[in-house]
Amino acid sequence: MALNFLGSVTTLAILAVTFIEPCVVAIPTSALYARFLNDSIHLRPSYDYVIVGGGTAGLTVADRLTEDGKHTVLVIENGPLVAKSVNMTYDEQFWGKESKVYAGWPSFQYPGLVPQIEAFRDMPGVEFPSDSGAGRAGVYWFPTFMDPKTVQRSYARTGHYENLNRSNYDLITESKVKNIALDEGAATGVVFQRTKLNVTTDFTIKADREVILAAGAIHSPQILQLSGIGPKKILDSAGIDTVVDMPGVGQNFQDHPVLSARITRPYSIAAGNVAAWLGMPAISPDRHEDIAAKLDAQDHAAQLPPDTDPTVIAGYEAQMKALAAAIRSPNTAFYSMSLSGSSVPGSGSVLLHSLSRGSVNVNTTDPYDAEPIVDYRALSNPVDTDILVEFIKFARRYHFNTSLAAYGPRETAPGPGVVEDDDIADYVRTTASPTLYHPSGTCAMLPKELGGVVDESLRVYGVGRLRVVDASIIPTLPGGNTCQTVYAIAEKAADIIKAGQ
Repeated sequence: MALNFLGSVTTLAILAVTFIEPCVVAIPTSALYARFLNDSIHLRPSYDYVIVGGGTAGLTVADRLTEDGKHTVLVIENGPLVAKSVNMTYDEQFWGKESKVYAGWPSFQYPGLVPQIEAFRDMPGVEFPSDSGAGRAGVYWFPTFMDPKTVQRSYARTGHYENLNRSNYDLITESKVKNIALDEGAATGVVFQRTKLNVTTDFTIKADREVILAAGAIHSPQILQLSGIGPKKILDSAGIDTVVDMPGVGQNFQDHPVLSARITRPYSIAAGNVAAWLGMPAISPDRHEDIAAKLDAQDHAAQLPPDTDPTVIAGYEAQMKALAAAIRSPNTAFYSMSLSGSSVPGSGSVLLHSLSRGSVNVNTTDPYDAEPIVDYRALSNPVDTDILVEFIKFARRYHFNTSLAAYGPRETAPGPGVVEDDDIADYVRTTASPTLYHPSGTCAMLPKELGGVVDESLRVYGVGRLRVVDASIIPTLPGGNTCQTVYAIAEKAADIIKAGQ
């Protein structure tokens, strides 16, 4: 049952194959006049839906719930309005004479990257799917967040700002949510704080239908715990009254670790929207089965903190069983490497399915004012290190044993003298970054007996009128970046909510 449920989550998340946003700033003047509330006195007495978090998920759900004009929505965002907060020292409207922003320089990308693409044809087991959305592991061009005709980037202005002119859609920034207001087992609204002239004031806004928590994998579990929904032992330590004892809140924390083998490549001016997403049989033809067998034989409970709740352990065991099978599959991507087209040394390798699990919990000494305690526990499962060692060895074969060798690649890290697996493992442990900024998993959509926090309708177990809609509901990270996955979750959530209206 557990493995089938995990499969359904993968389907919901839409086989995330996502990607690089062009790094261009172009803030339109119209954003400064969007319908934002700059003071709590402008709030309505109540809203049909109150959404906590104005990010990818929160704004997508808000757009969908306000599109028919029948229901009122308030989005509460802790951060400022970006257009007013960024200290620009140059003309925000500058496009370059009469032309538009050429984000990514697509006309220069293909010629400069041909050698790096073709070199993968020399690697056994690597395929070239004809369609970048085909759902198979391989090497291909991936879509960037830009209009294919105008080559303008996609950003908040095009997707969200104009919708703020809807009379039923309000957004208030610089407002920190303190907790969810609960009454008789159901969410009734949101308590938030605003600071003005160094004076902080609490406000409570009523939600007539639902509260939707979309604060992300770091702050959604924190807000649940501050509301008395979470592991009782943590809430007791923080002096928070337990409303619903839910051991999975804040557990199962995951991110994509990143490792760099620094090897020079052919030069081009391309920004690069080509990448390899490869399965372990292609990365390590000789060792992937041994790695999978090692994971199968592992005492999974021993890889988690000793006081981990049995339900969270059960969920972790189900995930490890599924991931051991995935290691054996050529079409489950474990490895991601972007082809940057740069002569700067670097072969950044991303572990797409980390086996280690961390946690995000309130700071028990200062739960309401301090940021939550984020414990990555990166590489706490030793099989992660085994996999990353194979990534280094693959990067070397790719650069030195293929047609790329003709370009004279040179390894600067870990260095040609680091050969033995134990020495490579030491390099991995001392240099790997725990994050690609894809935090996920802390309010997992799993059965409660597997440490789950929300059901398949994204409703929080044991609490009425409360849903979580963000990356925190993903039980195991997808084999790709999380942006499109979160868009898919938000769109699906909006469909579910609208169907129940």
